[in-house]
Amino acid sequence: MSKRSDIKHITNASRALKFLRQQAKLSTRGAAAMSGIGDGVINHLEHGRINVRQHHLDALLKAYNATEQTYQMFTSGSVALPQNLRAECLEIVQRMSQDQLRTAHPVLQSLSNHK
Repeated sequence: MSKRSDIKHITNASRALKFLRQQAKLSTRGAAAMSGIGDGVINHLEHGRINVRQHHLDALLKAYNATEQTYQMFTSGSVALPQNLRAECLEIVQRMSQDQLRTAHPVLQSLSNHK
């Protein structure tokens, strides 16, 4: 297994794995229990901290009841992954420091007041 990185490099592969897990209505812990892969490893795969290896892919696709063909369609870009803008924004906000949140708060507040 490649060494864990503190740097996220979200790829189509990592996005596809997260999407397929969510489509299967599994938490990372649920996916871990069904695939035999640790939830930390699943998290790192989905956030681009480690590369997807074939043994990870095989176990996860089986747990998600998905095919490698479906996974390849998403990773190649021939089929676009549905966007969840709200979830992506919340993920960004969760990573922000208190100082960054203080800066962003007035902007978010003003945008939320527009209808």
